[in-house]
Amino acid sequence: MSTRSTTLRAFSIAGNLLYYPLLILIIALAATQFFPAVAWAATHLKVYAWFLGGMAAYFVLRRIRPLAVNEAWMQTFSHELSHTVVGMMFLHKIHSFRADERSGVMSHSGRGFGMIFISLAPYCLPLFTYLLLLLRILGAAKSLYIFDVLIGFTLAFHITCFWVQTRPYQTDIQGQGYGRSALFILACWIFNATAIIMAIRMGIVNAFCHMFKGYWHDLCSWVTFIFG
Repeated sequence: MSTRSTTLRAFSIAGNLLYYPLLILIIALAATQFFPAVAWAATHLKVYAWFLGGMAAYFVLRRIRPLAVNEAWMQTFSHELSHTVVGMMFLHKIHSFRADERSGVMSHSGRGFGMIFISLAPYCLPLFTYLLLLLRILGAAKSLYIFDVLIGFTLAFHITCFWVQTRPYQTDIQGQGYGRSALFILACWIFNATAIIMAIRMGIVNAFCHMFKGYWHDLCSWVTFIFG
């Protein structure tokens, strides 16, 4: 066995051993920022009025043509697009992309690092919402309410997609294992929900900075408490 193969095997074994402890730690850290963010939002609903209005608008409009008759295809398209975008982020070569009303497929090269992100992205990554949060940076202050409506609208769409598509029969979930997938999706949902809630009041860049500073502070505090 070559040195490269031995190294990759060692990393794979270490990753499997550390996966659950690390993910549980990530969930605990994410929760320390999530609950305060939700509490702040609950006492400042006026800040989120346009955002909540956008969410409500989606759940109303999804029952009306033409959105209603195209929703299944849009959900499949979003699912396969999430695979594709995350695959490109991990520098995989995309061979094909297809989205029909009832099924879709995305073919790419490579295995190993990043596969769990690529496989489970459709179940925990609100892709269109993050795109709008990034575009919101460029918006003038007086037009931010438009972005907030669209952010709420797309988040409601993604929530619907996740609710419909996150099922045990999905080959993406089966391939990663039910336990691994459940913890991964939970961790991502807590992180993404926190980021979106904070981004509405402070922008996506400040939200990420605030979150990661909080994670680092909490981690240092826990280490000090345990070993100090």
